[in-house]
Amino acid sequence: MKKPKDSVIKLRKLKEIRRKDLERNLLDIQLKGQNHYVFIKENGKAQVVFKDGQWIAEHIRTAILQFNFEVNKTNNMFIKDFEEKYIKEYEKTS
Repeated sequence: MKKPKDSVIKLRKLKEIRRKDLERNLLDIQLKGQNHYVFIKENGKAQVVFKDGQWIAEHIRTAILQFNFEVNKTNNMFIKDFEEKYIKEYEKTS
């Protein structure tokens, strides 16, 4: 079996770091104190679950849409597309 190139490994790790940062921002900043459950599905996208009869506030809906957009964007990024903070985080962990 062929070993993946260093650049492939680096790209995978950068995507993982960015997704974790996006998730942390969504849960700890955007939706902090909200009365809804947010699940991160296998594909990395967020899904809001709420009790019957409750409406999802517009800012929650917007935060989820923005998060899912950024997850899709991350999946299509190349190493050159990542912000410097993600490159530095990668360098600290490798």
